[in-house]
Amino acid sequence: MFFLVLGVVGATEFNNASNTEDSNLMTDNVDSLSVENKLEVSNEDSISEANLVNSHDDNLNNYSDSDVLSNYEDDYGNVQASNYAEIGNTNSVRSDVLSVSNDDNLAASSKVSAKVDVVDTHYSKSATYFKVTLKDTKGNSISNQKISFKVNGVTYTATTDKNGIASVKTAALSVGTYTVAIKYAGSSKYAAVALSKKVKVLSSVSGSDITKYYGPVVQYSVKFWKNYNALANTKVSFKVNGITYTKTTDKNGVAKLPVNLAPGKYVITTINPYSGEKLSNKCISLRDGTTLTHGSTNTYITPNKKHSFTVTLKSKHGILIKNKNVVFKYNNKKVTVKTNSNGKATLSIPALSKGTYYISYSYSGDKYYSGSSGSGKLYVKNPTTKITSSKLKMQYKDGSKFAVKLTKNGKVLANKKVKLTFNGKTYTEKTNSKGIAYLTVPTVKPATYNIKYQYLTPSYFNYCYGSNKIVVSKQTAKVSAGDLVMNYKDGSVYKVVVKNKFGNPLKNIKVKFTINGKTYTKTTDSNGVAKQSIGLNIGYYSVKTVLSNNYYAHGAIYKHISVKGTKFVGGNIHVAVGKTAYYSVKLLDYKNNPIKSTEVTFILDGKKYTATTSSKGVAKVNLGVLSAGTHNVKYSQGEYSGSSNIYVADKVTIKQIIAASGNVQKYIQKNHRLPSTVNIGGVTYSTNQYLYLVSKAIVNLKSNVKSAIYVKNVDGPSNPSSTYAAGNLYDYLSVANSVVKNSDSKGSVPNTVSSKVGTIGYKSLVYAFARVVAFYGDDDRLPSFVEIKSLSGTSSDSNINSKNTISNLKAYLAASTNCQVNNAKIKQLVGKLTNGLKSEKSKATAIYNYVRDTISYSFYYDTKHGAVGTLNAKSGNCVDHSHLLAAMFRTAGLATRYVHGSCTFSSGSTYGHVWTQVLIDNTWTVADATSSRNSLGKIANWNTKSYRLNGYYSSLPF
Repeated sequence: MFFLVLGVVGATEFNNASNTEDSNLMTDNVDSLSVENKLEVSNEDSISEANLVNSHDDNLNNYSDSDVLSNYEDDYGNVQASNYAEIGNTNSVRSDVLSVSNDDNLAASSKVSAKVDVVDTHYSKSATYFKVTLKDTKGNSISNQKISFKVNGVTYTATTDKNGIASVKTAALSVGTYTVAIKYAGSSKYAAVALSKKVKVLSSVSGSDITKYYGPVVQYSVKFWKNYNALANTKVSFKVNGITYTKTTDKNGVAKLPVNLAPGKYVITTINPYSGEKLSNKCISLRDGTTLTHGSTNTYITPNKKHSFTVTLKSKHGILIKNKNVVFKYNNKKVTVKTNSNGKATLSIPALSKGTYYISYSYSGDKYYSGSSGSGKLYVKNPTTKITSSKLKMQYKDGSKFAVKLTKNGKVLANKKVKLTFNGKTYTEKTNSKGIAYLTVPTVKPATYNIKYQYLTPSYFNYCYGSNKIVVSKQTAKVSAGDLVMNYKDGSVYKVVVKNKFGNPLKNIKVKFTINGKTYTKTTDSNGVAKQSIGLNIGYYSVKTVLSNNYYAHGAIYKHISVKGTKFVGGNIHVAVGKTAYYSVKLLDYKNNPIKSTEVTFILDGKKYTATTSSKGVAKVNLGVLSAGTHNVKYSQGEYSGSSNIYVADKVTIKQIIAASGNVQKYIQKNHRLPSTVNIGGVTYSTNQYLYLVSKAIVNLKSNVKSAIYVKNVDGPSNPSSTYAAGNLYDYLSVANSVVKNSDSKGSVPNTVSSKVGTIGYKSLVYAFARVVAFYGDDDRLPSFVEIKSLSGTSSDSNINSKNTISNLKAYLAASTNCQVNNAKIKQLVGKLTNGLKSEKSKATAIYNYVRDTISYSFYYDTKHGAVGTLNAKSGNCVDHSHLLAAMFRTAGLATRYVHGSCTFSSGSTYGHVWTQVLIDNTWTVADATSSRNSLGKIANWNTKSYRLNGYYSSLPF
């Protein structure tokens, strides 16, 4: 069975419904821009003065759909047409339908309905892209389907992606509204659908005009589009007043720029880098109004006291205005004050007598801000309130409170707020019923602090104020220490316990223990305990305990450590060849009490001797005549033992050592090297032995001991060296003692010895001590100092600047008769020359260049002017040049020494010469300002490779 239905369906083809508006592409006619035009500025910096600001984005308008033939309406309100091959933009004419059916249903009735849609897009110069979506009625994407898209009479095709989106590329369309026809022919699963709709091709860049007041920063904002999507993360440029700025769009395609322009009219232009579309906006910046205010109309001032009167200049839009002149008029005076960074202008009013004064203040305005003014009255009268305090002395962290008392006409003021400013912070406290306000002193390090306090604020009646001091001293800690009794090497430790004044343990407190002449530093643990391990020999020792802390203090505690046991007191002895050797030791307990009537065993060269201690604890044995050389004697009593050496050797007299020293001195000065051997009293000894003997002689002569000295076999230094030059050594006795002790303990003379003028090498020691003892032979007294120098007495260019070896530099910073350190004139000059300079080198260079370029050279001998006189005379010889350099360097805190030598100048002449060395970064740097060819650290006017050095000095004797 079948039915036949006959009918006619009329349909018209879609016509091009595009109603294209004029393009908003590139235009240079700024004046034609309307308020609706958009623009944007871009740069990493905000635009100030001649720069621009951003505004809000445009809101896009909604447009109504065209009439559409359809069976249903989709979720967007678009009318869909299903199962139609063609849809026109006019109503179609339908005839009666003849339906034919049989047992089978029509295929279309089993297909899933589909819907299609398109959204507005944005202009692009090369092509226009439309976003078409294809979904079923449940909103599921329909992928991999072909759709046709007709606009401006041209049909285009595209295929949907996995999201049901087809991106349709058309010819470039101008900005405007177009009617598009979209068809989907359907598939075996989906029904066909068609859509006719008006869509817009919008501008690809949008912004708004700006009108603002000068001062506040506003944001100028522009949105950029790439087809139907935002143009995100793209650099865009903006131009205003001939300046171009660059910004990057955010994820929404928006670029912003903070703008604060001087009053005026501006045009901002930008171009969408993708579409090429140009946009211009107007920006109008207006002159803003101002307010000039004081805290109150009436101001109260205490008679005959200075007062600060402050006004604040602010724009109408809340900007604090700096660097503007405010004119104050009062008491027939006119004073101009400039506002600070907070817009405040403060007038200092001198002491006024009682009365009422009129005060006015005004700002005249400028091109940015209009003027403003204000006035008030000054009431000069005595307050009826008074605030007082007392100086507070307290200990660190003891919880003390600082008190102020507030009264009015002699009566207390209760429940009033008082402000106290301490250590940079301000606190507000209320007075109690007795008119007293307390501030618990915050935790601060021990020192003396100022504290200020006030009631009310300046300018108010009854405002009163004051100040005082809070002295914070170290807190007195509780330190517990006792005596320690221990056995030798039993592992005992000495302990102290440190607590605060409230009895709480203090951790991380450094404690210094001085035991047997040595000081040890330990830190307390969480229980406040500091421990020192004891590894002392048998004996009775005092121990001194002190705290080393900036916050807690305690007086020194003296206790004792007893290391129980028996000890020997013995030592090495010297015996002349052929003489009987007697050796004795003393036996003592740990408190150094003699142990009497006790047998002591001695062993020498395999032979055993015994002796009983006397009442003084001394055991003495006769060992007979021993052969020349060193003999080791061992002694013991029970578990305690010891050993010493007996040196059997010749003796040399002081007179013989003096004669030998004169010969050594002459040899070195002639040959500029050490002799390999030294003849003493007709016997040849090594130079090593001579150094030991001459050192021993110096030690003995200093104590007026002139007995003969035993010859000692000592080895030479492992790495002998000379000292180029170190200066004048006054404490040569301690150096001689070091040589003797090193020889006795190690059996060899040292390579070098440390001294107050630096490290002295072996060769220079021999040379120096030979001259000391030779001097004694000539003058029958020891010299006050000895100059430490090289054997040759000459120098090389590499040592004109030398590394510092002096630890105590006090003498090289001190003033002297001709080196007037910290003289007022010199101090002022040095301050001016070194102002703003940080490094030692930059300061030294500034001072050196001044002396070299300002002080001329004149020839004469020794000192004539001194530092100050040379500065005044603007002329001097090398000595006075050096005095001025030394005084100025030392005033700047730079250690400086004089150098005296004999130099060959560029002329070929050789003269005695004086120059300075200034200590820069631990290097003694040459500074000779007598020639313009010289510079700091470099010499050009004399030969630095062959000068003869006479010595270094902290002050000159001539």
